[in-house]
Amino acid sequence: MQSSEETAGKIKPDAAVARSGRKHPRLSIDHLSKSFGGISALTDFSISLDEGEIRAIAGENGAGKSTLIKAITGVQPADTGSMELDGAKVWFSNAQEARNSGIAAVYQDPQLFPHLTVAENIFVGQYPIHGGRIDRGAMEKHAAQLLDKFGFNINPTYKVSQLSVAESEYVEIARAMSSDLKVLILDEPTSSLTLNEARSLYDAVKQLRDDTGASIIWISHRMEEIRDLVDSVTVMRDGRLVQTSRIEDITDDELIASMVGHPVHARDRLPVDHTADKVTLSVKGISSEDLFENISFDIHRGEILGLAGLVGSGRTEVAQAIFGINKINAGSVTLNGKDITNHSTRDIVDKGLIYLPENRDLEGVLPAMGVQDNITLPNLPKLSRAGLRRRKREREAGLKEKEYLQIKATMEQPVSSLSGGNRQKVALARWLERDPDVLILDEPTHGIDILTKTEVHDIIYRIAQEGRSVLVISSDMPELLEITDRIIVLSRGRQVAEFAAQDATQESILQAAVKSNEG
Repeated sequence: MQSSEETAGKIKPDAAVARSGRKHPRLSIDHLSKSFGGISALTDFSISLDEGEIRAIAGENGAGKSTLIKAITGVQPADTGSMELDGAKVWFSNAQEARNSGIAAVYQDPQLFPHLTVAENIFVGQYPIHGGRIDRGAMEKHAAQLLDKFGFNINPTYKVSQLSVAESEYVEIARAMSSDLKVLILDEPTSSLTLNEARSLYDAVKQLRDDTGASIIWISHRMEEIRDLVDSVTVMRDGRLVQTSRIEDITDDELIASMVGHPVHARDRLPVDHTADKVTLSVKGISSEDLFENISFDIHRGEILGLAGLVGSGRTEVAQAIFGINKINAGSVTLNGKDITNHSTRDIVDKGLIYLPENRDLEGVLPAMGVQDNITLPNLPKLSRAGLRRRKREREAGLKEKEYLQIKATMEQPVSSLSGGNRQKVALARWLERDPDVLILDEPTHGIDILTKTEVHDIIYRIAQEGRSVLVISSDMPELLEITDRIIVLSRGRQVAEFAAQDATQESILQAAVKSNEG
């Protein structure tokens, strides 16, 4: 039957979920296995999902989560095993067969037709016909009803190419709901969403469950949404089932230990008061028209300063102004005592400050190029001699940063093929080779798995321990509380609060941001 392995937390087989108030099993998966070229991607995997249950599937990249989804939906049928849906044996050879039976998947990259309208995408393959023609009026009316029912404010006549990523995901969910939905699988659904968009999706999923009794499989590495949204969690590692537990019966540390196969260690770096240390970056009363006003703070040598606030609070805009992207209309910025206000980004980098943007794929790395070139190309002036490239020196520099940041890739591997966490590390390596004094990191762990997130935190600790200053912008309040020494809160472009990290709580930060936002 189901496999079990030793982890730091207590192992609970899938059947343990059923101990209280169990409804009838909606989806049962028994002994699924799948191999590619002799390499096992899914091994003897068995779980049972109840009617109306929201089940998280957690695991590191490569744990087998995507293979499991594709096996369930028939995109890549398993080699062996069996499945039951509402007590009847089922087996799917393609996604349409699964959809016809009530199982639908929504992937990270929406699988929609951009040239078709929202309504056409929702009812693709099942258009209402009247008089031998598609009844567009009925189709658009039904689409509007589906979208409105779950609070999706989208015009059904719009082309999908006009939609945001979040809206495209909502359309995929509406498409799944257009038939008799029994199981909805959501693969990292919030990876490209803002915090508000993610919360809207949580509400819609809960309403879908409550209204239809559909069961939800939620693939995620975000601890906060696993904790807040799901009823139970199944952990995968190396294509195998490790454990299933009610969410209230497992701690965050136990869950992470189950995912990685060894105990996790508590943070060993406590917040430090750096006010007696040298000021490296000084921001004095800076304002930028229509973006923010009168922002002031100092960052000291070895300090990690957090910048918190709700979406639209001005955090990124402040960082970009410091870095020379947004124009500063009043106030000043000094780096190691030298004025850099409104200097070019190149000059600011040369003086020792770097900015790692949130959108690393568009601004932080060159996806089509290899790890080696991504690290060394921005640093050719430093690595060259008399205008001539020194390949050996470049290789040594690349390998040094790869080892320092524990980048899991070959030096020639295209960055586009790497996990989100390793792409983030490559983006950071590009700038660390410049030996900066101050680093501004905008959402440094957004969209990466839990283990890599802890690795990035360790890297930030090491950078600070080496005497560099770090400004961390994050929507993840537990992250800011864990890794920073001080936290500044922004709201609507204004600086509204400052906390020592050991004195702050999620509630106090949110209260400062929300109260000021409402005032």
